[in-house]
Amino acid sequence: MPIVKIPDTGSGVNLDLSPEELQEGMWSSVSNMRFINGYASKFKGMARVFNVPTVTPHYLTAFQTDTKRYWVHAGTSALFADDGTTRTTITPATAPTGTVDNRWSSSALGGVLVMTNGKDVPYFWNGNPATVLAPLSNWNTNHRCQSIHSFKNYLVALDITKTSTRYPYMVKWSSSAVPGSLPATWDETDVTKDAGENDLAETPDLIVDALPMGDMLVIYKEKSAYSMRFIGQPFIFQFQRLPGEYGMLAKGCGAVTPKGHVILSAGDVILHTGQGMESIADGVIRRYIFNNIDSTNYRRAFVTTNPQRNEVLVCFPFNGSSYCNKAAVWNWQTGVWSLRDLQNATYGASGLIAFEISRDWANDPEEWADDSTTWNENEYSPNEARLLISTTSEIRVFDVGSTDGGVAFSGVLERTGLSLDDPYSMKLIRAVRPRIDATGQTPITIQVGASMVPDQAVTWSSPVTFSVGQDIKADTFAQGRFLAIRISGQNAYRIRSLDLDVVQTGAF
Repeated sequence: MPIVKIPDTGSGVNLDLSPEELQEGMWSSVSNMRFINGYASKFKGMARVFNVPTVTPHYLTAFQTDTKRYWVHAGTSALFADDGTTRTTITPATAPTGTVDNRWSSSALGGVLVMTNGKDVPYFWNGNPATVLAPLSNWNTNHRCQSIHSFKNYLVALDITKTSTRYPYMVKWSSSAVPGSLPATWDETDVTKDAGENDLAETPDLIVDALPMGDMLVIYKEKSAYSMRFIGQPFIFQFQRLPGEYGMLAKGCGAVTPKGHVILSAGDVILHTGQGMESIADGVIRRYIFNNIDSTNYRRAFVTTNPQRNEVLVCFPFNGSSYCNKAAVWNWQTGVWSLRDLQNATYGASGLIAFEISRDWANDPEEWADDSTTWNENEYSPNEARLLISTTSEIRVFDVGSTDGGVAFSGVLERTGLSLDDPYSMKLIRAVRPRIDATGQTPITIQVGASMVPDQAVTWSSPVTFSVGQDIKADTFAQGRFLAIRISGQNAYRIRSLDLDVVQTGAF
């Protein structure tokens, strides 16, 4: 053996299988590392946008008028809109009364933003900074809904409460609205209008949320899903149960991608293509997510997209956490998973942002071949959708800079259980020769380790510092039947491949 080549470091992470069962190039543990083009790269940071919120922003959404792009954030009793320069208070005259777990839902219909928290009457805002949210026009003020969505020229409300009686299976839709205005009625008894309602009571689970897919609205219950399609008079909409036994874990736990919906369900992460549902996490990261998601605050999990990198973030509160501090990240082009640490994240959304911080060539840290930006590009480009994440203290844009809100973080790769196709012989690892892209003399910490059997704890060597552009190898030693390697660094870096200097030392 003495040189073992590991050419593909971008195979991703597998946290569900035993490390000794994984192929070379697959990692058994990672932190803040993504996998692109066959390489392992440290995630970029997150930087604050807008002024520091005056309330904890528990919800975030993009909203665009014909003249401005707004980002609306909502606390429990106050709401605000930022246009990149000015923050406007849009709190209704009678403040909302929901709690942290009354998650907001919103949608835009014809240039009007409609929102509900499930506790108060739904609201609307026309995008005029001189006005505030107002109770939704023509909605029965004694009714409530858990979520609301625009579909075709209609508004669709889910899980309805009428006065004091809850109808958790009910789908209620408005009359067709003229573009730029709100629906004229929600009265299902008015035969001259096309408003209506329907109960999805075939299955006993409750309605959770909905997402658009092509020409249908997919309504997710706790353990099932239904399609809602426009068919016109006299029924207006047709409802049909979709194949599969998956639903949505909580409101906001789904995202739309070019491949279909990615849904965090009760026990799995699924991809719903419209032709069926399949797990994308089973045997890779499913057990890790559901063994560690907090059993009290699991409904604060959310799913969002990072369009720039073709990624879906499944964000959840780790055991003992009140808010989301971990994201399992799935790349919908490669199907590879990675992990990203978060800092008390409350919600995430992608959209266009009008906020300018230019970056010149000299300050661009990425390698030429891997850099997706253009010369002198504004990282907050107004022509490209960006992911924004709200935390308990501020709103941040994802994948910018090298720190999380000014706090440095490490990108860590770890692989244990390396038998090198020979689980019975003793091996001595003497050096690691990584090929790393980073700015000159970036320090990378490397450790090696070994164990005699797969289930035994790894004995690690002392950390060795590898200086990019200066060192060729890191001399470090460990001996056993199963080898291990750990690589970490706080600065931006990318690993292309690894060579391990290994010799066999016998059977014992």
